Amino acid sequence: MSPLIVCEDLWKVYRVGDVEVQALRGLSVTINKGEFVAIMGTSGSGKSTLMNILGCLDQPSKGRYQLGGVEVKGLQPDQLAEIRNRQIGFVFQSFNLIPRTSALENAQLPLMYRGLPLKEQRALASAALERVGLKGREHHTPTQLSGGQQQRVAIARALVTSPS
Repeated sequence: MSPLIVCEDLWKVYRVGDVEVQALRGLSVTINKGEFVAIMGTSGSGKSTLMNILGCLDQPSKGRYQLGGVEVKGLQPDQLAEIRNRQIGFVFQSFNLIPRTSALENAQLPLMYRGLPLKEQRALASAALERVGLKGREHHTPTQLSGGQQQRVAIARALVTSPS
């Protein structure tokens, strides 16, 4: 099986005033397509930093990161945005749903950048919501959904593009 994610000797260093904070120190990992991996650690151990790098939201200070055989470091912002839209599904801790927008429209959001016909966008978003158990709740706004249902809308939004 070919690797989907390859990280070699990843470092991420932040400066806070005169203090240098090493959020990642020499992390190396290979994740194959289809594998499930849990990122665990104590508060401040670098989990979010790693996820931001893997999600192409941040760059490592040092080291290599390949996603699907493509070296991510040095890519232009529009290339990174394309990778995020086509290959990565995000579920943020706070869900980041648009408040006055229906569950269907929230799930449909990543598809709007693909140039798909509106009918196809809605069908894919509806299918994603059904997969997470929200059939019949498509037209509810986040305030009309429980916290768990909001989380499932965020999961549907992450899966709607069939990320790598």
